[in-house]
Amino acid sequence: MAIRQSCAALFIGMLALAGCAERAEQTSIAPESAGSAAPASGGAIVASQPADHSEIPDFTFLQISDIHIEPHLTRTGPPGKLRGAECIEWICAEAGKPQQLTPFNMTVPPPSFVIATGDLTEYGVVDDTWDIFEKAFEKLPCPLYVVPGNHDNTWVAMYHIMRKRHGGENYSFDKFGCHFVGISSASPQEPVPTFDGKTRAWLKKDLDSISPGTPVFVFFHHPPYSEEFALAEKDTFIDLLKDYNVVLLLYGHGHGVEHRNIDGIDGVMGGSTFASPNVDNSGYNIISVKDGVARIAYRYFSGKARTSSPTQLPMRRLMEKKASRPAQPGWRGFEIVTPDDRQSLPPEALMVGLGGFIWWPDWTGDLEIDFQIDGRGVMPAKRTLSKPIRGGDNGERFHLPVSDLTPGAHVVSVNVTGPTGFVDRRARVFSVGQEHTGELWRASLPAAIKSGPVLSSNSLVIARNDGIIAAFDRTSGSARWGFAVTGEVLGTPACYGARLLFGSGDGRVQAIDIDGKPQWTFETTQPVYGAPLIEGDTVFIGDNGGRMHALDLATGKPRWTFERADYSIECKPCLWNDLLVFGAWDGYVYALNRGDGSVKWKSLGPSSSVEKAARYYSPADCGPIAISERLYVCDRGYRLGVYDREGKLAATIGTDVSAIGLSEDGQSFYTRGTKDRVGKRDSAGEIVWEMDVPAGRFPIPPTERGGKLYLCSNIGLLSVLDARDGKLLWQYQVTPGFYVMAPVTVDEDGTCFVAGMDGSLTAVRHRD
Repeated sequence: MAIRQSCAALFIGMLALAGCAERAEQTSIAPESAGSAAPASGGAIVASQPADHSEIPDFTFLQISDIHIEPHLTRTGPPGKLRGAECIEWICAEAGKPQQLTPFNMTVPPPSFVIATGDLTEYGVVDDTWDIFEKAFEKLPCPLYVVPGNHDNTWVAMYHIMRKRHGGENYSFDKFGCHFVGISSASPQEPVPTFDGKTRAWLKKDLDSISPGTPVFVFFHHPPYSEEFALAEKDTFIDLLKDYNVVLLLYGHGHGVEHRNIDGIDGVMGGSTFASPNVDNSGYNIISVKDGVARIAYRYFSGKARTSSPTQLPMRRLMEKKASRPAQPGWRGFEIVTPDDRQSLPPEALMVGLGGFIWWPDWTGDLEIDFQIDGRGVMPAKRTLSKPIRGGDNGERFHLPVSDLTPGAHVVSVNVTGPTGFVDRRARVFSVGQEHTGELWRASLPAAIKSGPVLSSNSLVIARNDGIIAAFDRTSGSARWGFAVTGEVLGTPACYGARLLFGSGDGRVQAIDIDGKPQWTFETTQPVYGAPLIEGDTVFIGDNGGRMHALDLATGKPRWTFERADYSIECKPCLWNDLLVFGAWDGYVYALNRGDGSVKWKSLGPSSSVEKAARYYSPADCGPIAISERLYVCDRGYRLGVYDREGKLAATIGTDVSAIGLSEDGQSFYTRGTKDRVGKRDSAGEIVWEMDVPAGRFPIPPTERGGKLYLCSNIGLLSVLDARDGKLLWQYQVTPGFYVMAPVTVDEDGTCFVAGMDGSLTAVRHRD
């Protein structure tokens, strides 16, 4: 293990770094900022002064969730009737009245505000959709606070709406002596959820800014226990939250009504505003704090909700608990003393040391301790203590079996249950070394990285989801320069000579030089998440308004703009002789004349051709590839199709394919599979070889360099194969189970650069 930039442990490093410095628009930033500072966009702290009164006044607010406003395109005429319109109108009317908490036999004041926990729209914000959403709630007599869900962020990400409405997709406010925090669990342009490095860094900075013991309410879309999260997500997220007085988590996604204890933190799901085919959960949660006690009940719109009992209830009791400010905050039960996250351990040497046990002074009984590594149980242990343990390193040490772990980063989670039912969970990252494979350096950044690292001269350039373009020394990982914009950068920048080009969520396409100095800017009217293609003296790039732009490489001036696909264009286009070809989220593959942008043909994607919900399965997130007279396209339905020059789908030649990428010589291509399969196909689409290798459903093609094939699984396992026959050469765990949504970049020496959604940037090399 040679050099570690910032902090060795991913999670510990993310918590240690500040992440919300004010953004400078279109300016270069200092080298140290490139590695440690995140601007405020997408993470606005809009709270007033931290609350410091000891008593919490009585107040009420509502939670609604999963509204799913249908998209509306301008060209289709007036919008139709809203899904759940009667329920929404009823909520707006009832929100101005005192609330009857019948399960608790009490009446509480009218709500002071309403929180909407995601899936506000069905396919994101296109054309008039957001105006329709706002109009639906225009009669609401109190403020409405929203966060995006996966439906809001997959087809057309709504970060630009969140910036206008709340200052960012993560934001907070103070009311009634309590702190309210809205965070985005919805990944940008991707349906799986994540509490990514940008969100975690912002969240810790925000919670550290309030006075200790302040009651905290956190709201987001996805249940934190959902298996949709990456393995390391839940434990590390709960560990972060338990340093604070979190009274309640509010979430949606499941369209259900529930209360759940999540490792000692209460959570409630918010139902929906419309009836599904199997159950009518339309309604809203009432959250009341009265006389220092929080009470929650779900009020059904129709009164016909189906529950586990045969009784049909118009209101369902969910929770009752004290909501107080502790006189002396100290709600953590223990700490992890070892392992040291800054060291690489031999695989047989993991010893977990626990200390700092703080319980009550007069108990004896059972202390239950459970261990997990990478989300899997390894050694449940039950300890019986004859006397209370107080503070310090108490010498409680446990040896865990880790000989089967892949070299690289892992996370150990420890759950301790005390004799009164008190629960605490801690998580710590550790690394396992190997003689021939290891890190050259690692940077832990207060950001998320979805775009691929870019080699530029002797620098490595990354584009972060917080809008910072940063350059690092390839050898040491030291920061060189940074350039900040006012929107997230999701598409991998293109490097051409001495210039880097990229689009961003602020609606701009920009060119900077290899030292981070601005060259030109092209303004669009929509976020630009497409990856740019440079061909000759022209840049081709798509935007979230469904437009494809052809720009002059030297000046950024437009040559033509295609108007338009109905939904966003995020994939990198490809040139097929005189055609520019790309997929869009409206279900179609488009072929334009490269000279003027006129449409040569458009055809439904392989899955959109046969599936009813065509947009769900669009050929939109992985760019097509062309070899000779064949165009290969894969889509969100995971079908691989081949098209002829006239746009006809000649055949579907593969299933369970999430991504495709050209070979280094351009005469064959590689496939990534949802069932952990990686393959190589010749120019005719015939299989050369297929291997069982951890891969996954992200639309990230493998990378070939120097006769070797590199790919990273969904949860951070880097695999290197012989490109000739698919033989596995070596593997390394670059993240401890956090998602990797960026392609692997490899330099001429075989050094792999991998960027993670946890904010990690890792340089790994195999020593022969």
